[in-house]
Formats: sequence, structure tokens, C-alpha cells
Amino acid sequence: MIEKNELELMKKRLAKNKGNIWHGFISLSEEDSYRINSINKSIKFIKKIFPTFLNDANFNIKNIDLMCSLHTDRPHHLHIHFQFWEKEPLYKYKDGSLKYRSKGKISRYAIDKMFVKAGLYLNNDDSLYKTRSEALAELKKMTAINVAITSSDEIKKEILSLAKELPKTGRISYGSNDMKPFQKRVDHIVKLMIMYDKKLRCSDKAFYLALANRKKQIEKIVSYNHLYSTENVNIDKMEKDNEKYGYKIDNKVLNMIDLIEKDYVKRQGNLVLNLAKFIKPELYEFKSYQKHKVNDIKLKRKIIISEKKVNKLFNKFLLSFSFQNGLLERDLSKRLEEIEEEIKKEKALEEKKKGGKIENFE
Repeated sequence: MIEKNELELMKKRLAKNKGNIWHGFISLSEEDSYRINSINKSIKFIKKIFPTFLNDANFNIKNIDLMCSLHTDRPHHLHIHFQFWEKEPLYKYKDGSLKYRSKGKISRYAIDKMFVKAGLYLNNDDSLYKTRSEALAELKKMTAINVAITSSDEIKKEILSLAKELPKTGRISYGSNDMKPFQKRVDHIVKLMIMYDKKLRCSDKAFYLALANRKKQIEKIVSYNHLYSTENVNIDKMEKDNEKYGYKIDNKVLNMIDLIEKDYVKRQGNLVLNLAKFIKPELYEFKSYQKHKVNDIKLKRKIIISEKKVNKLFNKFLLSFSFQNGLLERDLSKRLEEIEEEIKKEKALEEKKKGGKIENFE
């Protein structure tokens, strides 16, 4: 499927390569082989798992040539052979020279994550990222300036207080060092907003439901007896000598779930901080070194204008939720049905394995 001219360039780069050439194969069990039984399916599979794998193995993806081949000679164990190499010597050594990467070994962490990524792909579950996007979209509506809103007094009070105290310099981003003192307050505002709005509350709940389901799937993949070897070994031999080639994934890969949750919380926090940052310039703050006359008309005008601008921003803030409650209920029900179907599928697979099939995921 690689274009002829690109293939020729890859061959030329390979001929000049003085570094490592990594190669191997990924073999699927009989029950999962249908997921890669065509070229297009195989390409989709490789595109899903290899970018993350190469990143985790500390490669520069832009400097990698990857070539894969689907082998269909073993229908009960369809497998993809792969090889990759560095296009150019861009690895910087201590003396400042650029060379090919000398280290050939791939870290166990990268391999474990590849097993998990492949397992999740084969389970065909993208619900986590969909629900995260939906939940964040609802929160964004509550903090967006172009959408109508009527904020509760408590939320308004907290955001105004946060906007006043945000530093005028530094990085106003949830994960930055400058924002560490404000993170608990931002999290509190997010909770208030979730409690206040039913639709946002439902989408947030759906995200955490999908998160729990994803964790359950990863735990199941980790518990499987996989087969893995760095040698050029026939898959039949690997299956017969399970004691030698059996492979357990390190439980550390479960931190994928923590990272996803932290990313979600960070995105929520940034939505709130962006709103506070937008409001801050519109707030009129008294300066201690300025003296004003009693009933100063200019001062009153400045305060009135400031209040109007701030109120306008808040009043543009909370109105478009009620109409979409019906749509959300339908989507949420559909997601729950999908999860129930996944559970049924898992039970069916377990029953098959109890009937004498090898309990593995190669």
C-alpha cells in the first residue's frame, strides 16, 4: 500500500542505515484475528497503536520509517510483521555528533503499553474519549462568553473572587506552578458548576462511568497470560512452551487511567481559569494610593460600567442547557446499553475460554 516512489526512498535510506533495524510480529488469537483480516483493517490497527508505542520507546516518530506486512497463512493466528528504522542519524551524543541510536532494547513499559493499547483497540471501546469530550463541551458552554448563562450567586461570587486574586503576570494555566495555590479553589468552582447544572452533571457522571469501565478493561488485559518473545520463534512453539514465553504485563500501566483523569480535571480547570482571566480586566479595583471625593461621579461611573461589563459576561453564561436535556438522556442511555453489550461479550469470551481454549492474548 506504500506508494512506489516512497518505497524506493525507504529502501535507499535503509541501505545507508548504520544503526539498528527493529523487527517483530504481532499475532492475534483466533477470536480476535477478524479485526485485522484485511489490509485496511491492519493499517487502521497499526496507526492506532504504533505512534504511542514509538513515543513510549523514546523514538522521534518523524524520523522513523515503518514497514508492515499482513500474513494470512495462519487463519487462526493472523499476524502482522513489522520493521522500522531511523531515517537519519539524528541522535545527539555527548561529543555533539549526530549518530543513529545505539541502544536496541525497547523498554518493558513501552511493550506493556502496546499490549494494553492493542487490547483496548480490539475491545473497540472509544467511549471514554467521547464522554470526556462531551463532559468538557458542557463545561465549556458554562464558561463560554458566546453562550447565554444565568449563574447562581455562589458561582458568581467564587469566580469574581478568583478573578480578583489571579496574578497579573505569570502563566494562568491549571497545571502551571503559578496556579498551584489556586487549584483547590478552581476544583471547588467546577464542583459548584456541576452541582448547579443537571446536564453537565449527567455528562460528568457518564465520563467517570466510562473511566471505571476502561479501568476494568485494562485490569482484565493485564491479568491475561500473554505470549511474548524477543527471539524469532514460531507461535506454535510459544504456545507449547507457555512457561518460557508466558508474559505478564506490569501493573504500572494502570497509571494510564490516572493520567486520563488528571488530564480531564486539568481541562476543566482551564475552562474556569479562562473565564476568570477574561473577567479580570473588566473588574474595577480601588487603588490605595488614589483619593476620591465623597459622591465622586467619575468613580461611580467607573464602578457602574465595570459592574455592567462583568454582569453582561455572566448573563451570557448559562441558558442553553434545558433544551438539550432530552438529547443527553438519550445519549447516556445509549452509552449504558453499549457498556452492557461489552459486558455480555466479555462473559461470552470467558465461557469460550472455559471450554478449553488457551487463555491468552498474543
